[in-house]
Amino acid sequence: MEESTEEPALINLLVDNSKAAIFAAVEIHNKPLFSYRYEVCTILVINAWELLLKAYIAKYLPHVRLFLNDGTTKPFNECLACVASNSGNEFQIIKESLERLYDYRNNIIHFYLEDIDVIIFSLLKSNVIFFVDFLKEKFNVDLSEENGLVLLPIGFNKPYSPIDLLSNKSAISNASSEVKNFIERIIDSSKRLEISGIEDSILVDYRISLINEKRIKNADLIAGISSEPDTENAIVVQNFLGNVIISDDPNAKEIRIKERSLYDDIYTEEYKTVTTKSREIFSDFVQGKKFHQVMRIIKQDPNLHRIRYLDSSNPKSASKSWYSKAIYQELAKHFTLISNTID
Repeated sequence: MEESTEEPALINLLVDNSKAAIFAAVEIHNKPLFSYRYEVCTILVINAWELLLKAYIAKYLPHVRLFLNDGTTKPFNECLACVASNSGNEFQIIKESLERLYDYRNNIIHFYLEDIDVIIFSLLKSNVIFFVDFLKEKFNVDLSEENGLVLLPIGFNKPYSPIDLLSNKSAISNASSEVKNFIERIIDSSKRLEISGIEDSILVDYRISLINEKRIKNADLIAGISSEPDTENAIVVQNFLGNVIISDDPNAKEIRIKERSLYDDIYTEEYKTVTTKSREIFSDFVQGKKFHQVMRIIKQDPNLHRIRYLDSSNPKSASKSWYSKAIYQELAKHFTLISNTID
């Protein structure tokens, strides 16, 4: 796409202000005491994205009128639609995620009595990550190089996942109609992305692991504490020496594994992680026709691929694909490794 040579000062100002807004959002979110945390952070993240989208329009789409006759500029939703219509399929996930965060910003008053902070946190986190990637790709600005920012997700509540709130048995099953509609729009966004062949999620799932690395490398057992909200905390012991092979052989040794353990220890790779790492370890990797053909074959192998449903008891609910690390060994049969080692 050809870049505009006009008004570089305006573009730089928009980018600088968008960076200031995103840093303000991160700083406020990490304050230990801030009663209006998610409302303010949402407003700042949307503002940061609005400025960045306008900088993109000014830089790459000079034919689009950014300033209106009354002296105002294009509103957020029009800027988002404009950039989306002039971008490839990879921008679709950003558009869906931002639209859901924008829904929350415009209807904040309806959510005051509901506890959906974990979902808003996940939307905010994903949009900060998308912001950093978009800024680096389109404006060659790397925030990780500009700022030595290290954030620790420390708090007083036990960790839990947004997935826990998105099933029919979740804590919001008795929530207001506004909250239920909001959740439905998130699920609808996931389904639209899935139909478009995009496996990345608009939500960022997260987990916390406690590992004594020096001891665990040669350990016979790996123990974890389950934090599922519908059960008492329990020790889950997993015997995972060497590679794990899933088999339908009736004579194979049977081991029961809780669903969450599957995605904590075996199927750990998201689609975006697979493509990002493949670009790093394969010299000739291209996310094109060949790759998609190989992925279709990989999805037929239960040792390499598994689908996780938001509601595990309902296969028609929204879902997401996860892959085991063995996928890189399989991809190495079709692409050239930069080195002889796959981590």
